[in-house]
Formats: sequence, C-alpha cells, structure tokens
Amino acid sequence: MDRHTTRSAGLGFLAGLGLLLSSAAIAQDAAEPAQLRILGQCNGCVVAGLDLSGRRLTGVDLSESTIRDVDFSDANLNIAVFDDATLENVSFASANLTGASFVGALLINVSFENTILKAAVFDAAILEDTDLGRGISCNTQLPDDTTDSTECN
Repeated sequence: MDRHTTRSAGLGFLAGLGLLLSSAAIAQDAAEPAQLRILGQCNGCVVAGLDLSGRRLTGVDLSESTIRDVDFSDANLNIAVFDDATLENVSFASANLTGASFVGALLINVSFENTILKAAVFDAAILEDTDLGRGISCNTQLPDDTTDSTECN
C-alpha cells in the first residue's frame, strides 16, 4: 500500500469513528418523545419534561436513566426496565406496567394510581413520597422482598 492509500484509509476510519461517537452521544439524550419506542434502549438517558401519556413503550429499557417531570399516564409499558434509574415527579396513572422492573430504582413523588403492576418487580427500590398501594397488584415484588397479590383474580 502506498502512503496516499494508507492516509485515505486512516481519514476514513477517523471520520467513521467520529460519526459513531456523535451518534452515541445523541442516543443518550431522550429530549424527543420519538426517540422512545417499543423495545427501545436508552440506558443512562436523561428524560425530562415530556408528555408520553398513552404511548406504546413495551419493553423500553431506561436502566440507569434520570427521569423527571414525565407523564406516562395511560401508557403501555409492559416489561419496561427502569433498573437503577432515578424517577422524580413521574406519573404512571392508569398505565400498564405488567412485568416492569424497577430493581434498585429511586422513586421520588411517583404516582401509581390505578396502574397495573402485575408481576412488576421493585426489589431494593427506594420509595420516597410514592405509594405502590394505589396500583393494581398481582404477584408484585415489593422493595421489602414481600409479594403483593391483593388484586389477583
């Protein structure tokens, strides 16, 4: 290979690497609701001030994310993952969180009124000004390692 070919290949590699790194940085900013979709992955994202009510977000992975002032009312969040995330001033009112995971999450002022929490997992979650009892529980694993099955039919 001559020096010109090697130099061109090196520049192409650097341009590709720059594009890859810039797109990775964009993926961490979930400022647009369109970025959150069914089976979407947004680990470590900052999600703030969004109205995601009524959205279909089945299987979305928001592990290690910071979620503030977000409305998930009436959203479908089956098997969503919020592990090790911080959620503050979030509403899941009347949402479907069947099978969702909140392992190790910090929940501050989160509303679960009429939320379907069947088979949801809150193992080691920290709840501040948050009441899971307002939701509909069946085989729901609570932060204290007990299971709430009060709404099972």
